Amino acid sequence: MTSTEILNGIANEIKRVQIQNHPRYAAWRTSLPAYTQQMLESILENDLTLESILFAQAAPEAEWDQYQFVSIIGGGDPIPANMLELTNFTLTDILIEVREFQTS
Repeated sequence: MTSTEILNGIANEIKRVQIQNHPRYAAWRTSLPAYTQQMLESILENDLTLESILFAQAAPEAEWDQYQFVSIIGGGDPIPANMLELTNFTLTDILIEVREFQTS
């Protein structure tokens, strides 16, 4: 494992904790459609895979348009060497979405 892969792996775990511990996370998560919730649950448990990309590509078009992280995953390069970095980028976007989520 390269130092970049190690750093991405560590950053991924930190972001997972930050996302799930954010005060707006629960409200944001429940606002997601079921398909998108499945993608979220998957990335919060494991790094992305080719199967994750294919699952995102099959998401309803409205979810691609509404949730940027869905299109990030679905448009990801499925080369295994890129998965940690793609996961890191996606988790960063999710963290931003959670932070910016406004409850009514």
